[in-house]
Amino acid sequence: MSTEELTKIIAVKKMDLEECEQELNTRYYPSVVRLAMTRYITELRHQLEMVNGEELNKIENS
Repeated sequence: MSTEELTKIIAVKKMDLEECEQELNTRYYPSVVRLAMTRYITELRHQLEMVNGEELNKIENS
């Protein structure tokens, strides 16, 4: 996967994370939906942390 493709994927995940957090905090949802959204938000954060950690390692090792 090229750097450009990876950058696009990361940007989409960041936008999705922001939108989900905003939706969760501004609207009423049944508890089952809130749990699913919270889990999805947690997964997105984890994925972004992993990518950020890998990018840091590449920079440090260069």
